[in-house]
Amino acid sequence: MSDPSASTYRAFLDSQARDLALSVARDAMTADALLGKATTAEVAAWSEAVVDATIGALVGEDGAAARVTAAALDLGRRGAPVDEVLRVLSGARRHFQRALRAGPASPLDAAAYADALDRLLATHDEAASALARCAVSATDAARCDGEARFRSLVNAVKSVVVIIGEDHTILEWNSEAERLYGWSRDEILGKNYLEWFVPAEARAAVAVDMRKVLGGEETRGFENPITSRDGTVRVLQWNVGRLRDGEGRAIAVVASGIDITDHKRDREALDRSEGMLHAVMTNAPIMLFVKDLEGRYTLTNRAFDEGMGFEPNFAIGKVDTKVLPPAVLAKHRADDQRVFDAGGPIQIETNIPTKNGVRVFLGSKFPLFDTNGKAYAICGIASDITDLRRAEAEQATFQVRIIEAQRETLRELSTPLLPIASGVVLMPLVGAIDESRAALVLEALLQGVVAHRAEVAILDITGVRTVDTPVALGLVQAAQAAGLLGADVVLTGVRPAAARTLVELGIDMRGIKTVSTLEQGVAHAIGRSGRSAHAKAPAR
Repeated sequence: MSDPSASTYRAFLDSQARDLALSVARDAMTADALLGKATTAEVAAWSEAVVDATIGALVGEDGAAARVTAAALDLGRRGAPVDEVLRVLSGARRHFQRALRAGPASPLDAAAYADALDRLLATHDEAASALARCAVSATDAARCDGEARFRSLVNAVKSVVVIIGEDHTILEWNSEAERLYGWSRDEILGKNYLEWFVPAEARAAVAVDMRKVLGGEETRGFENPITSRDGTVRVLQWNVGRLRDGEGRAIAVVASGIDITDHKRDREALDRSEGMLHAVMTNAPIMLFVKDLEGRYTLTNRAFDEGMGFEPNFAIGKVDTKVLPPAVLAKHRADDQRVFDAGGPIQIETNIPTKNGVRVFLGSKFPLFDTNGKAYAICGIASDITDLRRAEAEQATFQVRIIEAQRETLRELSTPLLPIASGVVLMPLVGAIDESRAALVLEALLQGVVAHRAEVAILDITGVRTVDTPVALGLVQAAQAAGLLGADVVLTGVRPAAARTLVELGIDMRGIKTVSTLEQGVAHAIGRSGRSAHAKAPAR
């Protein structure tokens, strides 16, 4: 093609460039998902670059064909699939073919058209070949990169990951497996998992389980112990699934295990602790209950049920209005409020009508707090002290009786009345005499005179330490009262000091015989009684 023809040809192509770019852009957005999501300006810029590079290749510009290839590879690097990029190039080539066959408007003769078409096909074929070569390289790189990424991923997982082939050989072994089992990946890959890590007697069963997994039966959450290289036994919890190839065929078993040795040990310790606590709570001879903030019972023990006369766990889930008698409900709710107001324990003693009768309970209530320090429930512990309170009442009654008996004995001892002869009684007084004892003397003397039909009553005050006004008046009153009952009173043991006191006080001693000694008093009384008896005897 001559220079004038070449410049004419270039001008013709340039006149078609805008329409060509629009057509390529429209087709590209339909054929390539990546370009379909791009902005209009981005698609237009890419299409114009492809059209400009293709026009340059058609007129023989150096490097123009490479620019077409670069535009195609640019889509691939952005993430467009190879087949979609090829469809875009194919569409661009068709639009250029139509432009080259533009009839009379085309400056090309048949030979020039054939030459331009060859150049167009060669340019696009080169771009397609480069794209294909790049795709193959990218696939290889992705495969290598994928394996590296996969190994990095399974090593980053803080769980044991073991991949076992259909023939039971170990295909993958991550760093956590190395740590727990004690064998490195290089040492263990290719080894038979069943022969290395499963006891002989269990291999057949494990092989059956592996076939089930390959068949689609996944296993999750089962536990079994493993023995590491140094003999340490650890407990792992396993999830087992299958690995498929690109055609969807199951080719391996993927087992991931979590070391739960410490967790299992802690759980067993917690279970033992909870079991022990439950046993203590159940068998403790004290009543125990927990209520939430709405008064609903969430926990009771056997002593509570038995003490209240309930069937086991009767109160669980029920509010206190369904559990406590109406007569005591208000008091118990007031006690609960006191607990929350105090923020700590309070002591309680209460009487509760139960199916076993009215029972007396002594104990305490206290709030339970969550981790944020907020009260969420109230706990109560109490002992049934009904028998104790009954025993205390009986003891108190018994004590009153004892005191009364002691008082009566002391009364008798403090005012002893002795019949010493027919019609003669003797009351020896010892110690101090106060107003209350003087009253007892009077009472005892009068009762004795009546009981023994005494004619003479001897009051011996030899043992009285002090005779003061109350004592003297008490003695005189006793003598006068006995006289009203027909008995004479003889006062014996009067000491000089006592006699002086009686004289100084000017007490009227009429009707009272006084002698110095008890012996004299007894002789006088017996003689007086004998004369009285003789006088009363009938004549013969």
